[in-house]
Amino acid sequence: MTKSDSSNEWLDTVAHDLRTPINLVYGCLDVIQSLGPLNEKQLHYLDRAFAGLKRMEHLIARLRDISWVDSTVPLELTEINLSDLIAEAVDLLLESAEQQNVKVRTNLTLNIETIRVDAARLAQVMDNLLSNAIKYNRQGGTVLIHAVQENDSVVVMVQDTGIGIAKDDQPHVFDRFFRAPEGVRLKIEGSGLGLAITQGIVQRHGGRIWVESELNVGSSFYFSLPLIVTDKTDAV
Repeated sequence: MTKSDSSNEWLDTVAHDLRTPINLVYGCLDVIQSLGPLNEKQLHYLDRAFAGLKRMEHLIARLRDISWVDSTVPLELTEINLSDLIAEAVDLLLESAEQQNVKVRTNLTLNIETIRVDAARLAQVMDNLLSNAIKYNRQGGTVLIHAVQENDSVVVMVQDTGIGIAKDDQPHVFDRFFRAPEGVRLKIEGSGLGLAITQGIVQRHGGRIWVESELNVGSSFYFSLPLIVTDKTDAV
């Protein structure tokens, strides 16, 4: 067993073992809710407890994703319509965008009808990039999703008018557990794993991902995928 395999097994074990105490706490909170009317202060603490559990579940999911990125588990390649996948990602996050008064626009100029990818993993890439573009944006900001075919590749851009990333921090945005100081200062929640996972998924498809950003102006994240995808399990 390699060092990487050992690490993946450890991550899977930790993620699995955390499920039992989390489910136990959920059960206890459900019992508390059922005991009778709660006052405002009690409801406040109950809401905080549920929110904390949700964050734990999110982190567990991230740990499982990191384990998958490092593994040799093959991609589940299927033919999909990329425009439809992007539209579905937008629909899922429209409520979040509306809550922050962020407008999401798309500009898709694709000459191909389908592309062969792991649909669930590519949806995860879009969700990560789009949710970040909304989360790190400004009230009343915009997000633009642009997709175009370039020779034998498809290039997708997710651009925002948010807080941006300092030049010195840009080489580290795909590092595991890295969080840009500006996001931390503004107390924007994050695990520091989303972009690392996103990069891993793109690389497993034989593609690449990069960022262009200016502090206090906004960021543009790009990823390219070959039209003919082969699983690159040794790319990450």
